[in-house]
Amino acid sequence: MWLVLKANPSDQSDWLKMFKPPFDPCVELIPNQSGDQLLVLKSKELDSLPTLKDVLNAGDGIVRILNGVAGGVVFGDSSVEADGAIEMRDGKLIRHMMLRAETAHFRFGRGSAEFHVIIRGHDGNIVVPPPAPTSAQRRYAASTTSDLLTHALNYCAGEPGWFDLYKAMECLEQAGRIRRSAKGEIGRFNRTANYFHRHHDRSNEPPTNPMDLHEARRLLRSRVNDALDEIARQDQLTDRK
Repeated sequence: MWLVLKANPSDQSDWLKMFKPPFDPCVELIPNQSGDQLLVLKSKELDSLPTLKDVLNAGDGIVRILNGVAGGVVFGDSSVEADGAIEMRDGKLIRHMMLRAETAHFRFGRGSAEFHVIIRGHDGNIVVPPPAPTSAQRRYAASTTSDLLTHALNYCAGEPGWFDLYKAMECLEQAGRIRRSAKGEIGRFNRTANYFHRHHDRSNEPPTNPMDLHEARRLLRSRVNDALDEIARQDQLTDRK
């Protein structure tokens, strides 16, 4: 059984680039009987689940993590939702619907989910690299090895506020990836969050250069990216041995 996704055109384009087959998880457009195309998530985690309820429950969690991964790639808000499931039955595509309350999403300052790198050999010809998982797929795989980083991705998904971003920082700290007492941008984030958003105490001086929410989102997403990329590199080195 596969998960049907609901996405705006920008998110759909990004996810098709970030989660490519044949690597896991992947996103594809599949035509249905009405002539439309469904945006579908295929994941090994869903393959063995016995019931529709199990698929939808697990799918919600996977999509939220992937929103966190996607947000770290484009450094913007990714708001894809699970919108039911489909399965093949007697050669026909059967869709199972799910209903949700509608919400509006607005976004600003998105990056790009795709970079084209052209490599040329000594003879000047273009070298076509072998197929490989995207950075988003590698980061998702890395997240499955660390509950703390999975939680950090969840806190960074969608349009996180200061509360969720601070929770993401705590997860990174518990995972040994940062120190909130450090100087630099993490220290600036910590001072801003504590003075303006977490405590009512005004006995201390406010930070001289407070961080805005957009900066805070970019900072925490980049630190989660760094942690996941490091795990992915270690896993790759282990596979080569």
